[in-house]
Amino acid sequence: MAADSLVHCIAFLSPAGTTRRLAQPLAAALRRRNVPVQSIDLAGRQTPACLAPGPCCLWLGSPVYVDHALPPVLDFVATLPPGDRHYAVPFVTWGAVCSGVALPEMASALAARGWRSLAAAKVLAEHSSLWRSTAPLAQGHPDAADLALMEQLVDAVLERLEQARLAGAEPPLLALDRLHYLPAEVEQHSWSKSLQAAKQLLGPHQPRHDRCIRCGGCVLSCPVGALDWQGDYPQANDRCIRCHQCTRICPQQAFPYDAAAMEQRIRGFAAASPEVKQSALYL
Repeated sequence: MAADSLVHCIAFLSPAGTTRRLAQPLAAALRRRNVPVQSIDLAGRQTPACLAPGPCCLWLGSPVYVDHALPPVLDFVATLPPGDRHYAVPFVTWGAVCSGVALPEMASALAARGWRSLAAAKVLAEHSSLWRSTAPLAQGHPDAADLALMEQLVDAVLERLEQARLAGAEPPLLALDRLHYLPAEVEQHSWSKSLQAAKQLLGPHQPRHDRCIRCGGCVLSCPVGALDWQGDYPQANDRCIRCHQCTRICPQQAFPYDAAAMEQRIRGFAAASPEVKQSALYL
């Protein structure tokens, strides 16, 4: 059903692995429908090179951090080539607190580069900051129902592209006002938040020197290349997104992390959020 000469690409950033758990089935779903697809993992120190010019449908995935899409995802969007017949399908994973403004933020950034959204999705995913909890928010997600929802998304997008191709017309685009689904006051509050402000509140991120054995595992495992050696010890630089992958893999538990306090804070935010805790498509 794919439109002639239209390239499909899935680009995503998945620090804790849950967004990858959507991106990989998305790629498989496209291939089962005989649609060639390229996958780009945005992890690393450098923003990947932009896509080659030409007709393209970009499936762009990000987890929600502090009610926003991750900065490296938006940095990637800024590299996209402008042009005709460029379409996008932004999707986010969120941990049942608040999906915030991640989807409208991504769709607006894409539109500014000339990439017009055909559809969008928000999908529940186990909250990545609650890995030590016995009952994390959105436990078990993305689940089979979430993956079935993504199959529906693939079918809807391909059908729109194919019908447009047969008619020699442009496919119907997503009305971006549909992505402003939160109550106005909640959305306004989400826009006021930032990862940078959260990082300042949390303070510097570095291991305790009395515990660190300088194995370098954290430096190698950081999904955004945010750990550098400062003398004999690693320390986070400005690229840090506070995904805590370094905290999770450290064999010495050298990175300070109060799991109980973090869980209490996150559950409080979730209880205060009026957003229905479920996955959703926007077509």
